[in-house]
Amino acid sequence: MAIEIKSRTDHVRWPGGVRLPVVLTFEHQSGEGAPLFPGDRPNYMVGGTMQYGARRGIWNILELLDKYQIKATFFVCGTTAEKYPDAVQAAQKSGHEIAGMSYSFESVRTSSTDRERSIIRRSVQVLEGITGARIQGWRCPDYRISPQTHDILAEEGFAWDSSMLNDDLPYLFDCGARRLVEIPFSTSTADKTYIGYPYPQRGGPDGLANVWNNEFEVLYGESERSPRFLILSLQTWATGRPAPLRILRQFLDRLVGHEEFWFARCGDISKWWLEHTESRGS
Repeated sequence: MAIEIKSRTDHVRWPGGVRLPVVLTFEHQSGEGAPLFPGDRPNYMVGGTMQYGARRGIWNILELLDKYQIKATFFVCGTTAEKYPDAVQAAQKSGHEIAGMSYSFESVRTSSTDRERSIIRRSVQVLEGITGARIQGWRCPDYRISPQTHDILAEEGFAWDSSMLNDDLPYLFDCGARRLVEIPFSTSTADKTYIGYPYPQRGGPDGLANVWNNEFEVLYGESERSPRFLILSLQTWATGRPAPLRILRQFLDRLVGHEEFWFARCGDISKWWLEHTESRGS
């Protein structure tokens, strides 16, 4: 059973004098996560909204990130990668990190160990076949993690997970022969909380911009005294649309070009955290 490693973090310093890492993560699916009507009838309104991410949204996002020379992490659903491999390959070619997020948006919260392992392996097989690279990270769809998820990921050779919502900093799990870095995030800054599908839920793009700016200002202030990082959980079907993409562009304009900020991928954060917390005997 994975056991969280309790450790002091006030000694941790980010590389190169960076004050606040900024981690952009994008969840990429093509409607697999859309709820069904009774009788397993497809919900074309929600499913179609989500398909936008695979058909158009991811390309809009890649264009924006390339313009700013920012590298991000993309959590990719296996079936989406099978249907739209060109987008996954384009993201990888631009230097973005490709991570796993189920095969077909399955919830593993109540799954058996064997079923969950099978889902993870199938997703990895698809993504590695398309990218030619080992997948190091994972996020459970809709944060529906199981009691055995961290152990399975460690056994399957993963370096990190990003499914938890319970901290402002990474932390470590002892999974027996291997340690796993957890990179938590927050639904309070997630785009789908404000943009919703298919109707706005909490203020639309302007509400999202407000919470991003407030989150940044608080974390930036706290980072003067102790380590912090800012991580955003975004959907290619949501932020990839014109109005939300404009909000992201305006937010990036505040940060790009300042040496105090480091646009990092989850894998970059994981590697740094593992090396610099373990080196202090945590």
